[in-house]
Amino acid sequence: MKGGITSGVVYPLAVCELAQDYRFKCVGGTSAGAIAAAATAAAEYGRDKHGFRQLASLPDELGHAGRLQGLFQPERSTRRVFAVLTGNLESGIWGAVRAAWFGNFSLALIGALPGVGLLLLSIDYCTGQDWNGALTWAGCLVGGFAGLGVALLGAAGAVALRLGHVLARHVPDNGYGMCSGMVPDRSGRPGLTPWLTELLEKCAGRASRDPLTFGDLWAGPETGADPRNPPPAGKRFVELEMMTTNLVNRVGKRIPWDEGGWYFHPDEFRGLFPEHVVRWMEAHPPEMESGRKGQRSALHRAQMLPRLPLPDAKDLPVVVAARMSLSFPVLLSAVPLWSFDYTRPQTAEREKAWTDWLQAKPKDWLVPCGRPETWPYDGLPPSSPEGEQCWFSDGGISSNFPIHFFDRLIPGRPTFGIDLRPFPLEKEPDHEDQAKNVTMAHDNGDGYQRWWYRFPARPRRALIGDTRLFAFLGAAVKTMQNKVDEAQMRAPGYRDRVAHVEMDKEEGGLNLNMERELIENLSLRGREAAGLLRRAYTAGYDSGRIITWDNHRWVRLRSALAVMEQMHGEFAEGVRGEGDGVEGGRTYQELIWRPDDDAPKSYKLRSDPRRRRAEDELERIRDLGSGPGAKSMMNGAPKPTPRGRIVPKE
Repeated sequence: MKGGITSGVVYPLAVCELAQDYRFKCVGGTSAGAIAAAATAAAEYGRDKHGFRQLASLPDELGHAGRLQGLFQPERSTRRVFAVLTGNLESGIWGAVRAAWFGNFSLALIGALPGVGLLLLSIDYCTGQDWNGALTWAGCLVGGFAGLGVALLGAAGAVALRLGHVLARHVPDNGYGMCSGMVPDRSGRPGLTPWLTELLEKCAGRASRDPLTFGDLWAGPETGADPRNPPPAGKRFVELEMMTTNLVNRVGKRIPWDEGGWYFHPDEFRGLFPEHVVRWMEAHPPEMESGRKGQRSALHRAQMLPRLPLPDAKDLPVVVAARMSLSFPVLLSAVPLWSFDYTRPQTAEREKAWTDWLQAKPKDWLVPCGRPETWPYDGLPPSSPEGEQCWFSDGGISSNFPIHFFDRLIPGRPTFGIDLRPFPLEKEPDHEDQAKNVTMAHDNGDGYQRWWYRFPARPRRALIGDTRLFAFLGAAVKTMQNKVDEAQMRAPGYRDRVAHVEMDKEEGGLNLNMERELIENLSLRGREAAGLLRRAYTAGYDSGRIITWDNHRWVRLRSALAVMEQMHGEFAEGVRGEGDGVEGGRTYQELIWRPDDDAPKSYKLRSDPRRRRAEDELERIRDLGSGPGAKSMMNGAPKPTPRGRIVPKE
C-alpha cells in the first residue's frame, strides 16, 4: 500500500472488499500505507472477532468534523508553524499569511513600531505646514508611505524571524517534527499514536493491555499459539512488513529486521509512544547468546545504558514499526534509535581495548550490571565507545510504494498493490460514480507507458511570485523518492496486479482537514479499486478476461525464464573468462579446490562434498548460459525485459 499521510483513508474499504475472497498472508506498506497494512494484519488476526467490521467503520469515524486533523496535534513550541501549514492547506497562501499574522500578533506590532514611529513623525511634520507648495504635499505623501512600508516590512520581518526560529530550533528539538504523535496537553482528543495503538487492538479483537506484536501476528490467534516462539517464515499466520528510512546512514530499511545492535532510550520513547508500549519494550530485551558473543553483547548493553536494546522482531510492538514508517518529515517527529559508529576511529580503538580486556576473562564470566566505569575491577580501559543517534523517518523517502515486498521469482499466491496517483490531463474526478476514478490493466499491454506528472503549464502567481520553480524542485524530490517504485510498476507481472486510485490536489496527501464527504468518496474509491482486482483474479480461466490469475502466473514465468537466461549468460561469460587479462588469476575450479591453507582464506568450502556441489553447479549454470540461439527465452518475452542483479537486502 502506497504512502500519502491522509491518503490512507483509501485503504480500509479496499481491504474489506478483498477480505471477502482472500485471507491476507502478507501485508506491506509505507507511511500511511504502513498504518493501513498494520490495521489489515490486525484485522486478519481478529477476523473471527469482527476485525474487518472494525476496520470498515474507520472512514465513518475519521469523517467526523476535525477528527482527522485532530490526530495531528503540534507541541506547544511548534504551534505557530503548524498553524501556518494548516492555514495554507485550508485557504492557500493568504490563509498561511493570516495564520502567521494572528498567531504572532504582538510580535508583529513590535516589528511595526519603527514604521509607526516614522509615520507619526511624518504626520507631526505635515500638520505644521501651510500646504501651499507641491513639495510639501510630496514630502508628506512620501513620509506617510515610507512609514507604512517600514511598518509592514518590520511586522513581516519579525514574524518571519519568529517562524524561522521555531523551524530552526524547536522543530529539531522535537525530533525534527511539529507533532510527536502524542497528546501534548490535556485537550481530550486522541493523538495519532495512542489512537493507532487502540485501533490495532480493536481490529485484533484483543482485550489484553499488552501491545500487539509481530510475534502475535506470526503465531496467530489460535489457542496455544506462542508469540514468543512463532513459526518460521513461510508458515506464519500473517506476515507484516513496512519501510522506514535511516537518514543518518542514508538507507531504507524493512521493519521488522533481524539486525542486532540497535538501542532505544525509554525517556525518548515515552514522548512518542503510550506508556504500556514502552514498558513492554523495557521488559522484553533480546535473548542473550552464550559464550564470547553473549559476553560482547552484554558489554555493549552495559556501555549503552541508560539506553536499552531494541526487542527482537517477535517482541517488537506493531505500533512502533508503523510509527517509524509514518514519520513525515517536519510534520511528524522522527524516531531515534542508537548504535555504535565503528567507522569512527575513536570508537574502533575503544572497542578494541574492551575486546582485548574481555578476552582475558573466562568464557563463562558474567558481565556485571551498570555502566562499565562503575565496575569494581582494576585495569579497565579508560573509556567506553559512545552510542550515537540515528533518526528514522518516513518510509516513503526511500520507497513510497514497496510493491516488491513478498515477491518470489514464481508467485505462489497473488500479491496486489494499490497505487495513488493524480488524474491524467483532461480527466476530471467523477463525484457521482467513484468507479470511474480508478483503473487497472485490462490486457497485457496496459500500464507499459510511463505516467506523466506535469509542471504548471502557465505561470501561477503567488504572493512571492511564480511557483514553477517550486514545482520543479518538488518534482526533483519526488523523483528521488519514487524512481525505483515507478520503474518496478511498469515491469511485466507487476503492472497487471496494481489498481490505481486517481486523486486531485485537494484529496489525500497533506490535506488534514478533508470534509466528511471527501473522505467517504476516497474510501469508496478504494473499494472500487479492490473490486477491480478481486473480479480479475477470481475469474476462471475461461471467463474471457485477459488479466487473470493464470495469465499473471504465465507472464511471470515467461519473464522469469528470460531473466534467468540473461543471468546464466552473464555467468557463463564470466566463467569462460577465467581471470582473462589479470595476471596470476586462477580458474574458478582451482579456487574451489584450493587447499585450506592457501589464499584467499575467506569464505572457504571446507569439505569435499561442498566443493563437488559448487563445481557441479558451476558446470550446470555455465552450460545453461552457453548460446541458446533460436531457442532463446528472450524471444517474445514480456516487455520491458526485467534485469536480474544482486542487490543488498533492505
